[in-house]
Amino acid sequence: MGIRSFGLTPRAYEQLREEIVDGVLRPDEPLYEIHLAERLGMSRTPIREALKLLTREGYLEELPSRGYVVPRRSLDDLREFFELREVLEASATRYAAMRASAADLVELGRLCDRYEREKNDAKWVQIGHQFHNLLIKSARNARLMAMLDSLNAQIVISRRTVAQADVARRLTAVRDHRAIFEAVRQRDETLAQSLAAEHVRRSYETTLRAHAPEAFANQKAA
Repeated sequence: MGIRSFGLTPRAYEQLREEIVDGVLRPDEPLYEIHLAERLGMSRTPIREALKLLTREGYLEELPSRGYVVPRRSLDDLREFFELREVLEASATRYAAMRASAADLVELGRLCDRYEREKNDAKWVQIGHQFHNLLIKSARNARLMAMLDSLNAQIVISRRTVAQADVARRLTAVRDHRAIFEAVRQRDETLAQSLAAEHVRRSYETTLRAHAPEAFANQKAA
């Protein structure tokens, strides 16, 4: 992540990132070092370092007035993010089918089992993230993993507003994860890549439905 391992900077970074993801810090609300330092009970130096790191990772944008702001993503931003994620994550899944270790496969299978059984929505989402993170790690491509980490930092804020998954979408996600895992386990790199791309496209549609539900109003009966 590139964050310093000493001082208060890591603490400031983690707290501010959590507030951004949880929606405590809202899009378009100006953030200033001095105010954040007072609220978090720190000097301005660790706050400044944390803000710079969050900006590099895409969580914040710098303002001409020397402040920062949580960016408000447009539908075009979302389209670009997910198009890029589709390409990168599908490729990572293909490489995972080629390079995943026996231990990786065991853990991926366990995560699939937990994903299918989990009833708590927050824990279910967390398990899904763990599955994808391990899948990407299994590709054994550090540069690809770094690119996806950066990209997902851009997506995380926009996905905060995604509505709770209904039964049908939950079942679809569970089936997707299981199918991807089986393709990786069978070392079928072509199928794994195709299934991963389809899964990202469905994730994009879920995000769009949350951001622009009126565009899908006529499809409810379908």
